Amino acid sequence: MAEIFEFTGKSSVWGIQANTPTSNTLGYYVCVGPVDPIGQEESSNQSFSFNFTGPPGSAAGLYYALVFQLGKWQYNVEKVDEWIEVSPTHREYYERTMAQKQALEGTIRTGLSTAAAAVGDYELIAHDIRKYQEVLGYFHTKDDHSLKTMFIDQVDMHTGDSALNGPMRGRWPTIIADFIRLDDKDVKPDDISKKYNVSKPEGVILATKNKLYLDWKVTFLDAAKSRYEMLSGLVNSRRKVIEEYRDWLRPYIARFKTIKLGTSSEMGRTAVFKSFADITGMSTFANGIKLYAWKFFKPVEIRKASYEFKGNNFVYEPYDDYMRNRYVVNSQSGLAKGYPWLLDERKYCNRCKKYYSEGTVKCEKCGSASLEDRYRADEIVDNEIKPQWLAKSRGLRPEDPYYIFFDISIERYGTKLPVGEIEDITFNIKTFMISQNVMLVKLLELSCREKEFERYIDEMLGVKINEEDVKKVMRREYSSIYGEEEKQSGWDQWLTGVKTSFAGAKKVAGKAKLPITPPEKRSFMFIKPGPYEKNFTDRLAKQFLTPAAGMFEQIKGFLKDKAGVR
Repeated sequence: MAEIFEFTGKSSVWGIQANTPTSNTLGYYVCVGPVDPIGQEESSNQSFSFNFTGPPGSAAGLYYALVFQLGKWQYNVEKVDEWIEVSPTHREYYERTMAQKQALEGTIRTGLSTAAAAVGDYELIAHDIRKYQEVLGYFHTKDDHSLKTMFIDQVDMHTGDSALNGPMRGRWPTIIADFIRLDDKDVKPDDISKKYNVSKPEGVILATKNKLYLDWKVTFLDAAKSRYEMLSGLVNSRRKVIEEYRDWLRPYIARFKTIKLGTSSEMGRTAVFKSFADITGMSTFANGIKLYAWKFFKPVEIRKASYEFKGNNFVYEPYDDYMRNRYVVNSQSGLAKGYPWLLDERKYCNRCKKYYSEGTVKCEKCGSASLEDRYRADEIVDNEIKPQWLAKSRGLRPEDPYYIFFDISIERYGTKLPVGEIEDITFNIKTFMISQNVMLVKLLELSCREKEFERYIDEMLGVKINEEDVKKVMRREYSSIYGEEEKQSGWDQWLTGVKTSFAGAKKVAGKAKLPITPPEKRSFMFIKPGPYEKNFTDRLAKQFLTPAAGMFEQIKGFLKDKAGVR
């Protein structure tokens, strides 16, 4: 999973660059807050580090007190990341943690093995049902030639010496061909001899075999129907079992993934190696948690009357071109650098507001051929994030363009000493004032992390390969065997060719343009900045940051009060 898309003070660092009083990004978005590490930040009313040490359980109690209180204060709190590391010498905690992880691992392994066995059973039943579908197709189309061939191969060949399989075949070399020519009415030897111009002894044999065949056909049809009905039920049952096993294993895999050891990553191994609290031979544990907490913010306006927002849309469009091109689909500075699949191409019908997969020529609903070229990131924003926003879930409101945002990093340590156990927790809290377009980027980041998590589960279960269905991957790699997804008509093929030509010309023209200089590197601008606040000293500092400092002090005071600090 990619690193956290942090707020940063340097344009060269991957993340959202915070505004400064002289920043040329003012107006395009608002992102004001501490970007330096705790202890180096000058704005003390925007960041602080709080450490508490106490008996076992006290640090965890302080953590839960804070997160539940944030909810009471109407903040939306979501966990971004977490890891845990327990030294083997801390026997009780280590065994409990590893036992849980190993139990989940065993459950997942057993479940996958059982699911694989169910897949094997399904394939066997599916093979049998295909054979019986073929047989019933012969009866349905009255294909006597195929049925007689089956009778000869599977019945008469195993009845010992006979006219169709034995020494007498040399006497009548065409007896098999003659038998296949018979119809259901040919049951009398004399009539067969006259009708097909064969000898009477051969007519007797053909009549006998035809009677046996007719009796076999009636019996076999009843057996085939009964067997097909039973197999149809079994194949649906096995398919449902496989689907249920996959759904049943999802929460176990999810829980297994969340028990992430700190030493599983290079950064975690380095942190544990350098940690002063992790002493060789001592019983220790370490736990890291990353939280985001936000709430809509309405600046206090002196001399400005209150207003009432009516409507079901945003005051300003939060997914503007500037944020999209710089912090979302930009493969160098945007989320697409850490999540390349955000640049998967999509087709979009502006009339029906519907997305389609790459290669779609016209809208399935309205038939329009004027489809826009978009990305997977645009689809997630339009189909997932914006509907939640308009529904006012997750602490979001379309009528408020500004949010107060807390970046909370928590480090919890514990050790067992000869004189007893202690637990230590450190809260590193940074306060940011952000505009809604920055909030959208952070929401998209959370969505990306969730989808990476789901992709891990799907790949474990064998449902998808790199975000694609297995069947789609196989169809692309072996199109001659699996067949193409959809054949286009002549008009669609011509239209695709024209659009491809225009797309190529557009790409060449795009390469011919000079690179766009980002606003923070421009010495002056001839265009008007975006719709957000751009007066840092008088507006942002006084009307935004001052009230935000009060909210920040509220959290700070709460932690001190719960810890008994005066």
